[in-house]
Amino acid sequence: MQGNYKVFGYRWVILAAIVPIIISTEMFWLTLSPIASLAQEYYHVGSMSISLFSMSYMIMYVLFTLPASWVVDKYGYRCSLIIGALITALFGVVRVFFADTFPAQIICQFMIAIGQPFLLNISTKVPASWFPLEERSIAAGILTLAQYLGFVVPMILSPLLAESYGIPALLTVYAAIAGVCAVIAIVFTRERPPVLPGPEVPKEDLSPASMGRLFRNRNFSYVLILVFISMGIFNTLLTLIESILTPQGITMDQAGIVGAVFVIAGVVGAVVLPLISDKLHRRTPLFVAGITLLVPFYLGMTFLRSFAAVALIAALAGFTIMGVAPILFQHGAEVAYPANEGTSMGLILLMGQISGALFVALFEAIGQMSHSMVVPMLLAIVASAAEIPITLKMKESDYLKSQFSNEAQPKKLG
Repeated sequence: MQGNYKVFGYRWVILAAIVPIIISTEMFWLTLSPIASLAQEYYHVGSMSISLFSMSYMIMYVLFTLPASWVVDKYGYRCSLIIGALITALFGVVRVFFADTFPAQIICQFMIAIGQPFLLNISTKVPASWFPLEERSIAAGILTLAQYLGFVVPMILSPLLAESYGIPALLTVYAAIAGVCAVIAIVFTRERPPVLPGPEVPKEDLSPASMGRLFRNRNFSYVLILVFISMGIFNTLLTLIESILTPQGITMDQAGIVGAVFVIAGVVGAVVLPLISDKLHRRTPLFVAGITLLVPFYLGMTFLRSFAAVALIAALAGFTIMGVAPILFQHGAEVAYPANEGTSMGLILLMGQISGALFVALFEAIGQMSHSMVVPMLLAIVASAAEIPITLKMKESDYLKSQFSNEAQPKKLG
């Protein structure tokens, strides 16, 4: 049966059904971030209590990413998707009934955060199950794009709803969105097509032995290092964008615009760069170019004082870092072979969550000690520059090269 593979048009329905629930979980993550002062006043709590809403996602991801990866590898991506969708929708609805009680809100937020790894850790498993190799990077890019859209939506929607109708109404709207998204995901997804899109190769189940082999895999270790540094800086920029830019004469409103431009340009990059990678059948050249360009982009964000210039540089930085991310995730799954996609993706995202919390804390601490955000930004730039030699050592995966050298190409249907 070698070469008897088919690619079904329904693969795009699968992606379209998964994207909304991923957007929804990220919306819950940032629900109160754009209205922090309003939330503090409404619940009569301090800023740290509101920050705990966002921190919940990092904490629970660290605790539940390996169980989620085990579910993906053992029972398939759809089982993990259903678990994550139900948790997100259920506790999104529950917190509506306790909209005025802050302790209940925190509990519900931590419960909602459990669902995130069950939704995000399928981002390479779905392409592997439904897409031919030459389309897997763009498929992973679309699922990563959903996360980015989830960052943008609450920045716009939360202030509008909270200021016009109040926080209880805001929570109700988000719960309704999550419920609809969960139904779409559960109804329209399928585990795998009737005929595979390409050769199915044996994979290792999640185990201490397979985990040990992954950490000893030099190429996979390079991916983890890049993710640790790049995602740590990315999360820090999004979290502290106002503190970084206001000393340069950028106003609070302008800093918000710069942050929005950063993310929106990243959404475009998450589509364009994976498409280029798939067309070239290459991953590593984009890592070298992307990381190299980020160094001058970050320098510009640190020292430029013109709003227009900072916004332009932020757009270029967002396009680059957020565009390269899905390619890096896909490359990580390929160099991790024969480990399952759920295992490799779980470790990659875990590394990013740990560095996100660590980098934000370090930025704040160094900034307070030095009385300037320039010092921690320069350290971030040095860390980015240190990534360049690592990208030069990275090689295309044997899995990628073997698949594209295989003469048996899948036949496309519909």
